[in-house]
Amino acid sequence: MKKALIPVMLASLLLALSSCARKDEPMATNTPTSSPTATASPMATSPGSMVDEIIPDMTDDPGMGGDDLIPPTASEQPAAQGVTSVSDARKAIEDIEDELERLSEVDDAQVVIAGKNAAVALEFEPEYQGEVDDRLREIVKERIGSVISGVDNIAITTDKAIMEQLETLGDRLEGAADMADIQNELNAIINKISTAKA
Repeated sequence: MKKALIPVMLASLLLALSSCARKDEPMATNTPTSSPTATASPMATSPGSMVDEIIPDMTDDPGMGGDDLIPPTASEQPAAQGVTSVSDARKAIEDIEDELERLSEVDDAQVVIAGKNAAVALEFEPEYQGEVDDRLREIVKERIGSVISGVDNIAITTDKAIMEQLETLGDRLEGAADMADIQNELNAIINKISTAKA
């Protein structure tokens, strides 16, 4: 009779263990315990909090969750203060002149930028009978903004003498060590363009 009770008891025990597992209750396991001198660490608290401690909540990090975008790095982002170095000026001027000469109205463009100021002289295609109007000013502003940000003051002219001055100033920029002299001369040209408009 004792032999008949053993299988019944084993079946009962197995049934009890399987019903515990079905109720989503964790089964007891043997885990090593900390020594009495060990200090508590985030990894020793509980399995749920361990994940929270190791992997931070990315939704609280700007640019990582929701509709936020990761901002571009400094090397990808245009300079916010305009042009501050001679090498940046050379690159920006070349790129802007290329952009402006792609316009169907424009045959040639001369540009000089220093700091937040830009002077642009345009020579139109012979077929174009228009002039520098608000539409063209907006296009020039957009083209400059596509190359470099932070240029707030943009003076545009079709004056041939100013175009030659800008070409000469651009040539001087090639050998310039700093922007100070270029900026002073550019400001004088921008004042001349503004005075001619008034």
